[in-house]
Amino acid sequence: MGACEITDGVQIKGEIMYNIQPTTCKTYFIDLPLSRLHVMEAGTGEPLIIVPATISELENWRSLAQFMAQWFRVYFFELPGHGQSEPFKENFSSHQVAELVKQLVDTTGYDHFNLMGFSFGGILAMRTFKLLAPRIDRLILIAPCLGQRALSFSSLRLKLLLKFNHLLSRPKAQARFVRLIHNDRTISMMVKTIQKFGKLEDTIPLKKKLPRTQASTISVLNAQVREILTTEFDVEPVKYQTPCYFAMSIYDPLLRFETTLDILKKHFEGVSAVRLKYPFHQPPAPFTYAELNRDFYETVDVFIKTKL
Repeated sequence: MGACEITDGVQIKGEIMYNIQPTTCKTYFIDLPLSRLHVMEAGTGEPLIIVPATISELENWRSLAQFMAQWFRVYFFELPGHGQSEPFKENFSSHQVAELVKQLVDTTGYDHFNLMGFSFGGILAMRTFKLLAPRIDRLILIAPCLGQRALSFSSLRLKLLLKFNHLLSRPKAQARFVRLIHNDRTISMMVKTIQKFGKLEDTIPLKKKLPRTQASTISVLNAQVREILTTEFDVEPVKYQTPCYFAMSIYDPLLRFETTLDILKKHFEGVSAVRLKYPFHQPPAPFTYAELNRDFYETVDVFIKTKL
């Protein structure tokens, strides 16, 4: 690459040009039949819906929304039951999230849109894609969980997690779990137990998040875990022609890179795969706007500028 040059708020490095200053975001609520959503919006152009991962709050995703706003009008929303979005009236499911995305794009007036998912948002994005494939121009997946086959868990660990998930579905057990994570004397023990059995990284701030997590959110999280442990997507007779961008670390401690890529290749004719080398699934802190431009701008720009 060539030397860097800065002109009118745009950084030029070789043939790569990106904005140094991120666009501003606005937040608001939108009332839909399934939920009242807390939404963050940024940028102009074609719409991009970012389907959130678990325990996603708007502030944690601001830099990603601003990064993607260099190409799109970005919409990110907190999942029903998380943050300030109202829970579904019925039990949480990825099918309801897919219908919710449909309601969101219909309300905003778009016939076609682009779709992005990270981590558990991979399952939500794929479920949405299955429902709305003719309307989706591009699919972008970052370290996506696409079903239990890609989990780097032993069969014994999977069985234990499923048993615990089933137990936590019971109201009394769920109430006891909430008391334990809200108790200063037991929160450390609970965090260590969850990290051990779920193979969760200690960089995820569970000790900070769990004590302020409400019972309704725990119920949603438990439903999400059930889908992670049981989901498998049917493969259609003909592969989708929708362009798919896939980026994931080959050292991801939770998901198997090659298995995830194999799943995608069974569904999509063209997959633009980017092999990263991060030693984590979720970064210790959200990537900054500058870090996202440094590490991802070039591959995302090439993918997006490829003719549909």
